[in-house]
Amino acid sequence: MTLEHVADLSDFWSGEMRGVLVAGRRVLLVNVEGRIRAYEDRCPHLGLPLSDGQIDGERLVCSGHHWEYDVCTGRGINPATVELTELPVVVREDAVLVDVGPGR
Repeated sequence: MTLEHVADLSDFWSGEMRGVLVAGRRVLLVNVEGRIRAYEDRCPHLGLPLSDGQIDGERLVCSGHHWEYDVCTGRGINPATVELTELPVVVREDAVLVDVGPGR
């Protein structure tokens, strides 16, 4: 596992999401009540950046056709048949680290 520093936890508010570029790959970070999740920053439907969407509690809504995802699990809400690609994330002290290693 190759972990890349992508954010400082102290600069990343609860309820916030942001898109970052890590080793040439778009990554979506989401902070839900202090729990950080990382996903590929692309909607499985049209590939649009999820970071252009909106977050409401634990629900992420894509800006394209308003597909909805549970940001804690990555599972689709509407439609329920899709799932986001989750990336391993580790928080060490104040550093948010993500693995976008080869083959991911």
